[in-house]
Amino acid sequence: MISIGLYSTGILLTSRLSDLRIATSAEFIDINFSADGFSLLQGRYYTLNGSVTLSELGELIEQHISRNSEGSIAECTLRVAGGGESATASFRAMYCDRVVTVPDISTWLKENYLTVARFKRAKITDVIRLSWYATTSESVAVTVYTTFLDPDGNRSTYYISMPTGGQKYGSNNVFTTYITVQELVDSIKRGRGYDSLTLQSFTIRCGDRSLTYFVDPSITPAKRFCFLNCFNIVEDIYLVCETTDKVKADRSLATMGRAVQFYDVHNSKEYETETAPLTSFECDLMEQMLLSTQVRLPLGDNADSESDFEAMFPILITDFTSEISDSNSELNTVKFTWQFADSVPRLELPNSKGIFNSVYNPVYS
Repeated sequence: MISIGLYSTGILLTSRLSDLRIATSAEFIDINFSADGFSLLQGRYYTLNGSVTLSELGELIEQHISRNSEGSIAECTLRVAGGGESATASFRAMYCDRVVTVPDISTWLKENYLTVARFKRAKITDVIRLSWYATTSESVAVTVYTTFLDPDGNRSTYYISMPTGGQKYGSNNVFTTYITVQELVDSIKRGRGYDSLTLQSFTIRCGDRSLTYFVDPSITPAKRFCFLNCFNIVEDIYLVCETTDKVKADRSLATMGRAVQFYDVHNSKEYETETAPLTSFECDLMEQMLLSTQVRLPLGDNADSESDFEAMFPILITDFTSEISDSNSELNTVKFTWQFADSVPRLELPNSKGIFNSVYNPVYS
C-alpha cells in the first residue's frame, strides 16, 4: 500500500508545500513529479522506517512558474510506484514565495486581488494592470467607482462597468484586467456632459475584492518601477526619488617600452536611488520589489502607460538599505543601488522635441 500525505480540496500555495511524506511498505519507490507536463523531479527513493520524504517541492514549482511572467498557477502531478503498487496525487499550486498568515487561502483569494496593497497612488497617464484568482462560481465583472471634482469644484461620484469580453464567470484561474485612467476621465465627461473635471480617486471592485487608487499630482515626476510580486504577478510602484549616476571603469595598464595603454577595459554604470517618504502599503510593495526575481524599468515617452512587461528594460538591484519602522513618528525611506542588465553603459541622448514653433528661434537651441 502507498499513501501520499497530501490533503487539499482547493489550491495550494507553493510556500506551504515544503516536505511531502509518502508512506509505503515497499523497500523503495520510483517517483515522478511534474508540473504542466514538465518533469521536475524523478528517481528511485529507498524507504526509512516505512516512508519517504520529498523536500522543497514548492521551490521546484516556483522555479518552473517563474520562467513565465504571465503565469502563476501550475497543474502538478505526483506519480509513485513500488512493490507492485502505484498511487497518483494531482493538485493545483499557486506561486507564492512568502509564508502567509491566513489560515484559509481560498477565502482570502475570493476577497482580494493578487497584491498586498489595498491603496495605491496613480498618475492620470497610468494604465492599471490588476489580477485576481476566480473560481467557476464567481462573476468576473469589474466595476470602477470614481470620485472627482466637477468644473465648479464640487465633489461627485460616478461608477463605470468595465467590459469583460463576454466572460461572465471564472474558471479556477487567474484573470487580468487593464484600466486606463484617462479613459475613466473621458467616460465621466461623456456620462455627465462635462468639458473638464479633476479625478481624485477610483476604486476597482470585482465580487468582494476592492482596491482604491488615489490620483496624486505629487508623483508626476516619479519614476515607475515594475516587478514580479510574491504571486509572480506583474506589479508597479511609482517612486518619487533622487538618483545618483555612478560611472565605473575596470581596466588594466599595459607597458611596452615607454608606451603605456589601457587593456581589458570594462566600463559600467550604476544608479543609487533614495526614495521620498513611502506610504505603509508602498513599504510592503518596496520590500517585494527589492527581493523580486525580475525588476524592469519602462522608459521613453510612454513609460507610464507601457503594459508589456517583456518590452521593458530589465534591471538588477545589487544593494539596498531597507529599515522599515511601524512608528507613527518616523517617515520610511529606502535606498537601493541598481544597474541595467545590459552591462554597456546607457546614454540618454538630448531630445528637444516640440519646443519650436514654425519660426526657428536660436535662443532655444
